[in-house]
Amino acid sequence: MVKTRFAPSPSGYLHIGGVRTALYAWLFARNQGGKFLLRIEDTDVERSTEESKLSILEGLKWLGLNHDEEIIHQSERFEIYKEKANELIADGKAYESEGAIRFKSDRSSNVIISDHVFGDVEVNVDELDDFIIMRSNGAPTYHFAVVIDDHESGITHVMRGDDHLKNTARHIQLMEAFNYPIPDFVHLPMILGPDGSRLSKRHGAMNVIHYRDEGFSPEALLNYLVRLGWSKGDQEIFSIEEMIDGFDLSGINKSSAKFDLEKLQWVNQQHLLNTNDDQLRQMIKDQSEIAKDLSDEAIKNFMDAYKNRSEKISDLISSCDQLFSKDINYDEAAAKKFMTTDILSPLKDIAASLKACDWNQESISIAIKSVCEKHEIGFGKIGQPIRIAVTGGTQSPSIDQTLILLDQETVIDRIETAIAYIKEKSD
Repeated sequence: MVKTRFAPSPSGYLHIGGVRTALYAWLFARNQGGKFLLRIEDTDVERSTEESKLSILEGLKWLGLNHDEEIIHQSERFEIYKEKANELIADGKAYESEGAIRFKSDRSSNVIISDHVFGDVEVNVDELDDFIIMRSNGAPTYHFAVVIDDHESGITHVMRGDDHLKNTARHIQLMEAFNYPIPDFVHLPMILGPDGSRLSKRHGAMNVIHYRDEGFSPEALLNYLVRLGWSKGDQEIFSIEEMIDGFDLSGINKSSAKFDLEKLQWVNQQHLLNTNDDQLRQMIKDQSEIAKDLSDEAIKNFMDAYKNRSEKISDLISSCDQLFSKDINYDEAAAKKFMTTDILSPLKDIAASLKACDWNQESISIAIKSVCEKHEIGFGKIGQPIRIAVTGGTQSPSIDQTLILLDQETVIDRIETAIAYIKEKSD
C-alpha cells in the first residue's frame, strides 16, 4: 500500500510551499488508494511551539487535507532514536564525539539517488562526511529521525522540497546501515516569487490562514497550487475530485514555478463562478449579518449582478453589505470628485423621473437617458454620482442593474440624501 506523509516543523506557520508539498503527498495517496500521514517534527524544543502546531493543524483542516492514522510527534520518540543510535554504535557504524553521536559514512562509492522528478542524482564521496545523528543534548538530528520515522511508519514515497535532494544521500546511507528498504523519492522544485527569487512574505509566503481570512476558497487555493509544478494537458480549473483522479508523479515539472497572486485570484474567481447558487447564497448568509435579513430572491438577484465582478467571497460580502446597509458611507475621494454642485440639477431630475417610472430595468434606463438628453450631458457625467449616492462607491454593475436590486423608495431616498449632501458641502 502506498503511504505518504507531510512532516512540518512547528517552528513557524504553514505557508504556500508547505501546503503544496502536503497537497501532492495527499493527492498521490488518495489517487493510489493509500494513506496520508502527518508527522510533527518538533525535535527542536526551543523553536517548536504549541501555537505553531495548532496553526498548522488549523490550516490543513481548512484545506481539507485530512490525514490517516494518529499524528506522530517526534518529541515523544527520543528514547527510540537513542536506542537506534546505540544499535549503530554497537555495529561499528556510529561513534561518540564530544558528547554527540556521529554516523560513520561509507565513502567507498558514490551514492546514487533515484528520484521521480530529477532522475538519478549522483552524490560524490567527497561530499559525504561523518554527520551528527544525535546531538549532545540528546535530541536527534533531522537526518536521523526522518529515516527512522519513515521506516517505522511504512512510508513508501518520500515527497519533500528539492532543497533536501542532496541530503538524501545521507538518508540512503542510514537506511542501508539499518537494512531498511529504500522508499521512492519525489523531490519537488521550489516555488519562487514572481521576480524569480526565493518565495518570501512579500510574494505571498504567509500563513495559509491569511488566504482564508482574505476570502479565498480552499478548493481554489489547492487548484492553484496543484498547477504550480504539475500539469494535466491544458486544464487549468480542477475540482478536488478531478485533482485526485488525475494526479500522477509523471506530471510533476522539474523546473521551479513562480507564485503569481493575480493568477490565484483568477482561479479563485473561476471557482466562485462555478459555485452552486444555493451554496453561494448560504456562504453569503453565513458571513453577512445584513444578508441574513434578505429574501432568497434578493440575494439571488444580487449574486447574478455581482458574481462576475468578484474574485473572492469576501468581495461579494463587502458589496452586499455596502449595497443593502441602512446607512450609506460615501467613498471620500469619489464623493469629492463626482458629488459636485454642477450635478445637482440633473440629480434632482433623476429623482423625479425615477419616482414616476415603473420599477424595472428598462424603465430605469429610459428615465436616466431622458434626463441626460434634457441636460445635454453624457451618461458618464451622471452615472458615477448615482452610483455613489446608491452604493457609496464607484464600482458596481450597470446603473439599471444595480438600482433594480433595491426597492424604488430606497433608491429615491438615497438620491435625495445625496442631493442634500452636495448642498450642505457647497454651503
